[in-house]
Amino acid sequence: MAPTLYHVPKTISSPIYQALLELDVVDNPVKVVTLSFGDLKSSKHLARNPMGSSPTFVDEERSIGIWESGAVLTYLLEEHDKEYRLHPRPGVASPGDRARFLHVQQYITATAYPFVDRAKFLHVQQYITATAYPFVASLFLHTLKPADEQDPKYIETATGKWKTLLAPTLECFCDGPFFMGDKMSAIDFLVAKPLNNAAAMGVLEEFPKLNKLFQKVKCLPSFAKAYGVEVNTCSECEKRRSMLMLPGGE
Repeated sequence: MAPTLYHVPKTISSPIYQALLELDVVDNPVKVVTLSFGDLKSSKHLARNPMGSSPTFVDEERSIGIWESGAVLTYLLEEHDKEYRLHPRPGVASPGDRARFLHVQQYITATAYPFVDRAKFLHVQQYITATAYPFVASLFLHTLKPADEQDPKYIETATGKWKTLLAPTLECFCDGPFFMGDKMSAIDFLVAKPLNNAAAMGVLEEFPKLNKLFQKVKCLPSFAKAYGVEVNTCSECEKRRSMLMLPGGE
């Protein structure tokens, strides 16, 4: 069986799927299977991922089965982005630098440090997957409950934390038009997931740097396909076409 990403649209697997689309490796060699939320708790899926979560990546030939989003993204980029279009090239690091890479990858913090590109990439990736995304997703899902089941105090407190801590921290990480500078990377796809939730809640526009970045990612045909939504047309689409022309595109 081909290496397979099990994906649920609009979950944290969407930016991973988007990265694969931009690398033009979907169906050759990586198969993407779209699941529903109900499928996640099926016995078949639980056999491949006991957490019953999305994403899940399986490569039976290599005896690989992983489901932590950061690990899935890192593995797929290192396996299929040989030209380093979406992530920085791992250098020949000194023991000290290598130790720092590992430290940043594991240590989740809201403070930006002057690390080299590779360490920064891993650092920001961990911050998004382990801190920003779970927090924003929890708040977003709470706001989808019926009004009489919502907790106004929780919404007020969580929204305040987004505005005073999480969003400003993300902006600190962003060194240019994109998180890694002038070039779009998989980090921008990854952060688009919580930014998409923030936009839906009306708490993104007051952060123009993040909002502008999100609109650029949202314009890509790969975003529409990965998230299962209509293709978004905007001025940025004319300025920057996707690296990958999807079937049916002009």
